[in-house]
Amino acid sequence: MASTNVGSTPTSIESKCWTCDPLDKYVQLTGDFADKLGEALQEPMLMLFASLAGLWIVLSGIKLALRMTDKGKIIQDFVFITITGILLGSQGKTLVPIVYTSAISIMSGASASVFSIGGGAISSSEHTGIAALAASGEQAVVKVFQAGVAISQAGSLANIMNYAYAFILVLPYLLLVVAYASQVTVAIFRATMAGVFAPFLFMAFAFGWGRDMAKSGAKSLLAAILVLFACTAALALTIYGVVNMPALDPTRFGDNDELNEFASITNPEFLVIMFLGWAGTALMTEGTSIANSIAQTALTNAAAGIMTAGVTGSALWAGKKTGQGIMGEDGIGGVAAAGMKAAGGKALFGVGYGAAAAAHHAGQLLDKFKNINQPRDGGG
Repeated sequence: MASTNVGSTPTSIESKCWTCDPLDKYVQLTGDFADKLGEALQEPMLMLFASLAGLWIVLSGIKLALRMTDKGKIIQDFVFITITGILLGSQGKTLVPIVYTSAISIMSGASASVFSIGGGAISSSEHTGIAALAASGEQAVVKVFQAGVAISQAGSLANIMNYAYAFILVLPYLLLVVAYASQVTVAIFRATMAGVFAPFLFMAFAFGWGRDMAKSGAKSLLAAILVLFACTAALALTIYGVVNMPALDPTRFGDNDELNEFASITNPEFLVIMFLGWAGTALMTEGTSIANSIAQTALTNAAAGIMTAGVTGSALWAGKKTGQGIMGEDGIGGVAAAGMKAAGGKALFGVGYGAAAAAHHAGQLLDKFKNINQPRDGGG
C-alpha cells in the first residue's frame, strides 16, 4: 500500500498562491491603463463640457424668455455646472485613477473583513489589496487539498476507491477557488470601467438630462462591490464549515483506519464537506442576484462563468494529456494525478472514469453558473 506521508505536499501547497501573480500583474496593467486614460481624456472632456455648457446657456436663455423655466431652476443647474467644471478642470487627469483605486480599495477591504468571520483570514506580506484577497481564498481551502493528497497517497490497487474519493473531495473546492478568482478578476474589470466612465458620468451629472445616467453608474459600482462582497461571504461560509469540521484533519490520516473511515461515501462528514464545496460555487451566483436586487442593476455571471469554464476545461485537458493535474504533482489540482502516480498509473482507468463523470456534472454546473442571470425570452 502506498505511503501516507504527506508532510512535503501540504507544505508546497500552502507556500504557493497560484492566482496572486497573474492578479498582481492584471491590477498593475489596469492601473497603468487608468492613469494613461485619465491623461488622454482630460482635454476632450473639457472641450465637450464647454460645448455642452454653452448650449445650456443658450437653451436656458430661450426657455427663460419663453417662460418655460424659472430663475431658481437656472441657478440650481448653474451650481451643478460650476462644481463639475471645477472638478473636471482641477482633477481631470487624476479623476479616472482616483475612482479606480478607490473602488479597488473598498472592494478588497470590505471583502477581506468577511474572512475573519469564516476563519480563513491570513496575513500576507507578499501580496496586498485585491491579490491578498485571492491569496486568502486559496489558503482558506488548503486544508481540503491536504486531505485530498493524503487520501490519494493511501490508494492502491487493493483500495482503488481512495483515488476517486480524493478526486470528488477536491474537485468542488478546486472549482470554488477558480470561480472566486474569476469573480475577483471581473471585479477588477468593473472597477476599471467605473474609472473609465467616471469623467462622463461627472459631466452628465451637471445637466438635468444626465443625472439619472450618473445615478445608474453609481448603482453599478455599488453592485460590483456588493457582488464581490457576496462571493466572499459565500466562500467564508464554506470555510467556516470546513474549519469547524473536526474530521477534516490531515494530521490524523497517518493512521489508515482513520483515513479509510473518513474517506467513504457513507461517512456523513465526508458528504457534508463535499456538499459545502459545491454549495459555495452555487451561492456565488446567488450573490450576484442579491446584489442586483439591492442596487437595481443587471450585472451577470457571464464573464466569471466563461473564465471558470475555460480554466477548468484547460485543466482537465492538461490532466488528461499529462497525468500531472492542473498545477503539477505538488499543485492543488494534482491530487488525483499524485494518487495515480503513487500506484504506478495502474489505477488510471478507474479514476479516469470517475473523473469523466465528475467533469460532466461540473460542466452542467458551470453552464448554470454562466447563464443564471441571463435574460430569458418572454421573461418579465
